[in-house]
Amino acid sequence: MSPTLHHEYDVRVLAVRPWGLDVVLPDGTAGQIVNAKDPHWPDGDQESSVGTVVRAVVLDDERDPVRLSALADDRAIARSLREGTAG
Repeated sequence: MSPTLHHEYDVRVLAVRPWGLDVVLPDGTAGQIVNAKDPHWPDGDQESSVGTVVRAVVLDDERDPVRLSALADDRAIARSLREGTAG
């Protein structure tokens, strides 16, 4: 499985960086969620998120690491795009 644009995955947080979160997709693909796409930034305790699983949507599947968003609005937009292309 390779990550697909606008698809959602449960990703595991591997590390917290100054610019965001390093994550891994279920197939082992490296991903990144920048701070602006993390609903818990800047208010949450980012260090406590290491090891947790986050629902995220692929925003850019051609970059390495893959770029994702954990924002509910981005996931909703992606769902509408998937449904629009499926019909």
